[in-house]
Amino acid sequence: MTFPPLQSLPDARVYVAYHDARPVLEGRHLVPIQVGRALSGMLLPGVLGDDTGDSISRLNPAYCELTAHYWAWRNDPSGGPIGLMHYRRLFDLGCRLPARSHPERHVAGFDARIYAADVARHFATAGAELVVPRPIRLRRSLARQYERCHRPDELRAMRDAVADRHPDFRPALDRALQGNRLLLGNMFIMPRPVLDHYSPLLFDILRATGDRLAGRDRPPGYQARYPGFLAERILTAYVLGGYARAAFPDLRVQHRGILNIDTTVPTGAGWLRLARLCLEGRIGIRDALRLKSSGRGADRP
Repeated sequence: MTFPPLQSLPDARVYVAYHDARPVLEGRHLVPIQVGRALSGMLLPGVLGDDTGDSISRLNPAYCELTAHYWAWRNDPSGGPIGLMHYRRLFDLGCRLPARSHPERHVAGFDARIYAADVARHFATAGAELVVPRPIRLRRSLARQYERCHRPDELRAMRDAVADRHPDFRPALDRALQGNRLLLGNMFIMPRPVLDHYSPLLFDILRATGDRLAGRDRPPGYQARYPGFLAERILTAYVLGGYARAAFPDLRVQHRGILNIDTTVPTGAGWLRLARLCLEGRIGIRDALRLKSSGRGADRP
């Protein structure tokens, strides 16, 4: 499939997931959306909800930002590119991060107006690329890391679901799980044909995996988010495992860094932890000193 220049496509929309009250990003292509609104006791003013139309809003405690993904896929009528980011994790569409920084970098002094301009310029000049995060490199393979940090039966159930329902995807998944590169956050900007190809695959695998795990004890706390964790591996396999390129030979892929605008982590870190973040490229020295000296702990988009 040959993708036309973006200028000939309908308007692009990048959904930004929010779950509580905070300043929201605004701009021509930015669409704030409240995730898990079906279970929330409040409505965020001026923010779209993920609980209308065809939705899985009630699954948000497990599916996390994926409830916004599902809503956009099933309810957005646009034929243009669709994206998903988080309230605190944003694609570096202005290419402002150093090339050798960590794929996710904490930033100080975030300016929402400058960022909206970066987004507008990106869509004014880019073609219909698939945008995903720069991959992080883990110390272990994705399979071993998951088994070490989460519950191994979840990964087994996912692989069984893929083997049963999507055997053509199994080689890409195995390649990804045997490697150590991971795409964080279930973040993307996809041409609409790619979104309509990836989304049925993703949500069918997660649903089938959940069915296979239905009889077990419910995972506690943080581990209840396992569908979101598995989805990161599925997106990694879809892009890095070669599945997307096989389906769309002309697809261009851009890997962009992630701007983390939540300053609570570097502000609350001790000096040794902060030095390690600097050495790893997760924050610049000037930003680290600026945040530490100011003591500011709230993100301000």
